Amino acid sequence: MRPIPPFRMLDVLRGVAAAWVVMRHCSSRFITSDNLHYAHEPLYFLALHGQLGVMFFFIISGYCITAAAYGALCSASPLWRFAFERTRRIYPPYLAALILGVISVMVITFAGSHHLIAPVHHPPVLGNDARYWIGNLFLLQFELHAQPMNVVFWSLCYEIAFYAVVGVWLWAAKWIASRRGLPTGRLLLVLGISLTTYLSLFSLILRGGAIFPFDLWHQFSLGGLFFFFIEFNPETITGYSNRLRWILNGSFALAVGLTVVHIYALRPDVDADISSSLSQASSITALLFLLLLLGLRRVDNLLASSPWMRPMLWLGACSYSLYLIHPEVVPFADILCRKAGLDGDRYWIAFWVQFTTAIVCGRVFYLGIERHFISSGQKKRFREEHAG
Repeated sequence: MRPIPPFRMLDVLRGVAAAWVVMRHCSSRFITSDNLHYAHEPLYFLALHGQLGVMFFFIISGYCITAAAYGALCSASPLWRFAFERTRRIYPPYLAALILGVISVMVITFAGSHHLIAPVHHPPVLGNDARYWIGNLFLLQFELHAQPMNVVFWSLCYEIAFYAVVGVWLWAAKWIASRRGLPTGRLLLVLGISLTTYLSLFSLILRGGAIFPFDLWHQFSLGGLFFFFIEFNPETITGYSNRLRWILNGSFALAVGLTVVHIYALRPDVDADISSSLSQASSITALLFLLLLLGLRRVDNLLASSPWMRPMLWLGACSYSLYLIHPEVVPFADILCRKAGLDGDRYWIAFWVQFTTAIVCGRVFYLGIERHFISSGQKKRFREEHAG
């Protein structure tokens, strides 16, 4: 049996997602009630919908974490290793970004209080209670009802919770595999992720909501079910059968069908808050992104090997750093650009200055912090892609 080949275009799409989110924050400080007439210009219109890039991250994470769980199941590596790898990948860069966030807030507060910068409409404020600091330190903001220090940290709370759910099913799959064999354990992993997806979607459809993190679980688990659907075949799976194929097809189709029902169950006038389950736009984006992945998987090597994709592969390698750090640097670039008179009809220049600054700082953060905590396999793949 041959191993499941890497889906290299996912790195490209990580770069696209990160860039789109950055564009959102490069425009949202300008498109306020005073400048709403600019909101329909192509650049700002596209940028203001950049929060939907988070759905790309959820789908990609669902695919990758399910692939990692399946690999841990097949290799019989201990569960603690799976947990350690996920923690090492997320937490050290996050903690570094958290420290920079504290410094950033202190600098803005100092500059504002000494009239070194113009008044900030919504100045960042650090909490002064233990719940705030514990929640932000351990990514427990939702569980402790604490305000995230950084505007993008809310999504990491979901990511960690999603990893925990997959970890529970991996533990169950390992347990049953040790008694009934790997095919049974593999089937339990598929059915476990499928079952939680259906329960989450039924709750959203029938009750109009679900508890954290299952209000957005389907947007992550669709990526996991997509992994089973597209990557399990006679060439990659020992003991492959038509029965397994029917289970995979049925599980994925039912999840997609329930997501469509969920979309139609929502009122069109509900505000599409990215962190809310009551969002037609986010679920539609998730389904369209899955359709894109289905097409890209068939031509993955051809596209990823193209020289035209190399800049996006480069950006995708540091996308997590860019996502973490850009809210800390974009406000400063915005302030300096406005002081230079780049406002109103000339703000598009400030937009691209902020965007470029974020990219540069994201790459520096990646080289200085993040790259030291990625797996050796991922480092090797990045080197091969950059050399190719």
